Amino acid sequence: MVDDDASIRRALASQLRILGFDVLVFQGAEELLVSKLPIDNACLLLDVCMPGMNGIELCQSLVASGRHLPTILMSGRDDEATRQIMRQAQPIAGLFKPFDQKTLLQAIRKALRSVGKN
Repeated sequence: MVDDDASIRRALASQLRILGFDVLVFQGAEELLVSKLPIDNACLLLDVCMPGMNGIELCQSLVASGRHLPTILMSGRDDEATRQIMRQAQPIAGLFKPFDQKTLLQAIRKALRSVGKN
C-alpha cells in the first residue's frame, strides 16, 4: 500500500492485517520503487494524489519497468478530472475515500483473481 497520509496508512494496514492479509506499507512512490515487490498473490493499493511522484506516474513507471501488479487506485477527490485520470491508468478498481470494508475487500479479491492473467 502506498499513501502519503500516515493516518490512512495506519488504519488501512491495521484493517487489512485483521482481515488476514500481509501488508507492505510505503509513504510514497519513490520508497516503493526502491523496494523488492512481491510477485505472487499480491496487489497494490495506491493513492492517486501524493507529493513527488503521484499514483498515476507510479503506475506508469511500474509498467514501463516490467514490474506490474494489479492496482487499486484510491483518492480523496471524487471529481470528474480525478475519475478520468484514474480510468486512463486502467486500475483493477478505483475507490474514493472514505470507502467501506466490503468495497475494499471486493476490489482486493478482484485484483488477486487477476494475478497471473497479465
